[in-house]
Amino acid sequence: MKIWFLTGEFAPDFGGGIGTYVENCAKMFAQHGEEVTVIVRSLTSNSDKMTKDGYRVVRFKQEVGEYYNYLGTSNALAYQYYEVIMKLIDKYGKPDVIEMQEYNAYGQYIIQNKLVLKEKLQDIPLVVHLHTPSFETLKINQYNTYEAPAYWVGEMEKFCIKGADALLCPSQFLADKLQYLTDNKINVINLPFEIEQKEIDKYKNSKKIESDKKTLLYFGRTEYRKGVTQMLKGVEKLWKKGLDFKLKIIGGDTLLETKGKYIGKEIKEKYKEYIESGNLEMLDSIPHLDLIPHILSATAVTIPSLYENFPNTCIYAMWLGKPVLVSKSGGQAEMVEESGKNGLIFDWDKEGDFEEKLEKLLTMSDKQLEKMGNNAKDRIRKLCNMEDNFKQRKKFFEEVIKNKNNKKVNFPFVEEMPIEPYKKEYKSIKNLLSVVIPYYNLGITLPETIKSIKETEYKNYEIIIVNDGSTDEDSLKVLNKYRKDKKIRIIDIENKGLANARNVGAEAANGEFIAFLDADDKIDKTFYNRSIDILHRYNNVSYVYSWVRYFEGSDAVWPTFNIHIPYLLCANMLAAFVVIRKNDFLNFGKNRPMMQYGMEDYDCWLNLAEHGYLGVSIPEELNFYRVRKDSMARQFNKKSRIYLYETSMEGHEKIFEKYAKDIYMLLLTNGQPFYWNNPSTPSYQPSTEQNERLYRLETILNTLPGRIVRKVYRILRRIKHFFIRPKPVEE
Repeated sequence: MKIWFLTGEFAPDFGGGIGTYVENCAKMFAQHGEEVTVIVRSLTSNSDKMTKDGYRVVRFKQEVGEYYNYLGTSNALAYQYYEVIMKLIDKYGKPDVIEMQEYNAYGQYIIQNKLVLKEKLQDIPLVVHLHTPSFETLKINQYNTYEAPAYWVGEMEKFCIKGADALLCPSQFLADKLQYLTDNKINVINLPFEIEQKEIDKYKNSKKIESDKKTLLYFGRTEYRKGVTQMLKGVEKLWKKGLDFKLKIIGGDTLLETKGKYIGKEIKEKYKEYIESGNLEMLDSIPHLDLIPHILSATAVTIPSLYENFPNTCIYAMWLGKPVLVSKSGGQAEMVEESGKNGLIFDWDKEGDFEEKLEKLLTMSDKQLEKMGNNAKDRIRKLCNMEDNFKQRKKFFEEVIKNKNNKKVNFPFVEEMPIEPYKKEYKSIKNLLSVVIPYYNLGITLPETIKSIKETEYKNYEIIIVNDGSTDEDSLKVLNKYRKDKKIRIIDIENKGLANARNVGAEAANGEFIAFLDADDKIDKTFYNRSIDILHRYNNVSYVYSWVRYFEGSDAVWPTFNIHIPYLLCANMLAAFVVIRKNDFLNFGKNRPMMQYGMEDYDCWLNLAEHGYLGVSIPEELNFYRVRKDSMARQFNKKSRIYLYETSMEGHEKIFEKYAKDIYMLLLTNGQPFYWNNPSTPSYQPSTEQNERLYRLETILNTLPGRIVRKVYRILRRIKHFFIRPKPVEE
């Protein structure tokens, strides 16, 4: 079996529980003759090496790639993981299965590209292993989960969970917490673990740590979610009660956003008298194996987390035969299983329960503590036994591989409204694509647009040019050259604007599918073919689009994303280049004439979303947008956009009312959406003075030739307080 593990953590660059898990799994499978590759980011360089344990580690230097210029760091890193995976497939062939973490959504573009039918990924099952997603941990840590880009990372973690072919989780606790996200069963297999006895003996014999008091050990970050704050309050009550014992805390510090203070630093200030008396000792984080003498010399170890998966801290302590005091809010309670035998379990929701259990632990005799420690050792070694774990995981992978050809019929959108039935069924020719081109005085660019369509790999198409009352003689001459083309129909109408022209073209279309393309833009030859394949695959996908590459007046890229509610209700996520089902558009997406200054396509996406019809992005540059200084979009200013947003809300009350809380929090947290670049990047909100400066700059830039504009944009993108977009997103 050829297994690839994709991970964000792996020693020596990055440590942590995820890295420990992947290392144990890689070693375990390699020892049983399986072909294992670990793929991990690196801070320094690229490497591809076999380890002494028989598995391959591929490291790639992070933050390399053009997409770091327009995607947020986490999203760009996810795209880099995808690129690395594709290159490894070319180099080593396809793996039988790829396992990736949900944390930080590093696998999102691998999953997205498989879902949009990227050929190389089609026969590879994608397993997502749940470690504890940030959308859960940030909430527990009192962080504003609506703040970009953390908000988008959390939403993409949900997408990874929903889009995976199969799901694994070490604890039933976390599986139960996250089951609401998916119809797929979340399979629970505990973490594999092993420390060789010679390592334990080496540390046991070489480093002695003496203490004249009974010692409760906590090791891990001083993080709010880890229960450190609550633990100190309970411990202090016992100190004040007269119990003389030491609390030793080992771990790095973390910032509590709501207070703007580091928890560890605050603990040192607040409990200074206990540090001076020797009852409280605080040490920086140290390597896991160096923790062994501290664990062995402690009376007991505590895992007081408010929300936890299957913590390595508990595994280490129990493996070394130490009694543990654990909260019931996580997999640590599953490890202990029986309170009083293998350790003690307390409940934070019961007032005084922590203090009661800790006092019980501290007043136990040495014989009682030794018995509990031995029970803990037996329990964890049975639970995390490498041989048993290998058999469970191999059986799981074999079942996943066996079912790899079970295709999804519904795309895993993070959130969607109920799909409403059509008001009317429109006749169409099956599989025919009708390309609708609104046309007004663009004779100079139309031939290039038509050429790009005729080069498409999808040959079952018709072109409908809607001449929206063109007045330019040269443009009319260019248009007349196409009147005899059998693939092209030209509809002449009086000038009523872009929205009306698109509607006229859609109503005249014969195809099952409609594509909109402006008369100065272009498409990649594969775009239509790939879009229609996706529409054939998924029942709940209404339209397909891609990333957009600008040309002529700019060379930037606009990365698009799957339609996401509620983000779409605040800001646009895609251009008007779409392939859409004709019936969907004519029933729920027709452009409204009231959007007279633009953003008619954005209004269309809102209306479709409100009725349950959503779109999917192909994360490649398959559409090309010509940036012209005289285009309608470049005439936008802040006031016109506000007017169009207000106009668009009319008639969409249902969806705005349903997501009012989310919209409120997104806007409250990230400010005005005019300055949002895309959901994967932080929002930048200029001051009033900077706003005026931006407006003047935009006005000036709209009068300049494209070559000069490109140079100015490159300069401005390097100056944060002058930042403006390559172009507005609401075409």
